Amino acid sequence: MFSTQSAKLALALVASLTMKIAADALAQDASQDSSQDASNWAPAPKSRARLIASGGLEGGSYGAGVEIALSGRALTYWRNPGDAGVAPRFDFSGSRNLGSVEVIYPAPERHDEGGAEAFGWRKSVIFPVSVRPADPGAPVVLDLKLEYAACEEICVPSDAHLRFELAPKASRGAQAGRIALWSARAPKQAPAKSFTITRNAAPLPAWIVTPAEPAGPDADLFAEGPEGWYFETRRIEGHFTLAAVDRPALADAQVEVRLTYRTASGATELQTRLDAAAAAP
Repeated sequence: MFSTQSAKLALALVASLTMKIAADALAQDASQDSSQDASNWAPAPKSRARLIASGGLEGGSYGAGVEIALSGRALTYWRNPGDAGVAPRFDFSGSRNLGSVEVIYPAPERHDEGGAEAFGWRKSVIFPVSVRPADPGAPVVLDLKLEYAACEEICVPSDAHLRFELAPKASRGAQAGRIALWSARAPKQAPAKSFTITRNAAPLPAWIVTPAEPAGPDADLFAEGPEGWYFETRRIEGHFTLAAVDRPALADAQVEVRLTYRTASGATELQTRLDAAAAAP
């Protein structure tokens, strides 16, 4: 049997080891935040934002990302926020040596916000960014003015001014894998025969969208149209209903719709043209 003194010594050793593990974890987090692949965090109510980077120039472009971290049950939004919310806005116009920039939107999640539907993310999101320099031999200084919202009970508009330098020969860093994971959530172009779309007999212009592959329990469908149009989607067993619940007064009968289909194995996107003429009486 252990003596009381031996027991106290064992407890002290365990406590010391626990404190060392915690200290090492904090040091690792601090080193990642102060490393060469992430900007400083810009704090805001219920959230914070920063720029992150994969490393140096590869194939003529840099891999970067805009990371938003959220506290509690705060929610931030996709490019189509749903019934309520605010889509993010990315302004890179203050950047130096920037040839082109593309912000990539991962497929969103559907959330119930007190009876309203919102499309976005809780906890965190990374928007991957593809950056091409004007002069490949010189660094790119990203200068981003970011506007977004973090909503939990009340919606808080937030903004951040973020700067980060991308160097052509920078080594691949810890953020590369995280950017790659969120890039994999971005929709890929779907073949034309990925869905069967048929007009539904309903007072509103409505359609039945049936995926070619059986929809698993986590599958979801999102629809976007031109300005002034708003589409609602609902899952019913193995297919989805799609309805134009709002449209401009003088809208054309034909409307371009972008469908984003999210499954457990990935997401696809299809641009299609639908006949939204009023149903015959």
